[in-house]
Amino acid sequence: MVVKERKIPIKIQKIEALLRRIPITHPKRPLMEEELAKSYAGYRGEQSLDYHFKFLPEKNYLILHDLRLNNNEHSYFQVDSLLMSSKFLVIIEAKNISGSIIFDDHFNQLIRTINGKEEAFSDPIS
Repeated sequence: MVVKERKIPIKIQKIEALLRRIPITHPKRPLMEEELAKSYAGYRGEQSLDYHFKFLPEKNYLILHDLRLNNNEHSYFQVDSLLMSSKFLVIIEAKNISGSIIFDDHFNQLIRTINGKEEAFSDPIS
């Protein structure tokens, strides 16, 4: 059973509100549009997990989406989804990356290749 529903992230809502208010010719608009596209890709990746959660027996599992948890007095962290049963907990962090990806253990990075271009990201595993 889903205890905490997934909602459109506030970040997406803020960027959309900002884009409604600034001129199309604003020099920072392309950067904001790119950030919005990345944020939506991440959100769609999280939503794609919901299909798989539907196959779990509702009475055996609790699912909480978009948790913001306190790590200490002034520090928080976010969990995309938490799957709970009477026997285990699974923390799920979704990534929605297009192209081909390689996990480079030597340099602790993820390398994406798309349209012949390579781009390095920090290693999501570490």
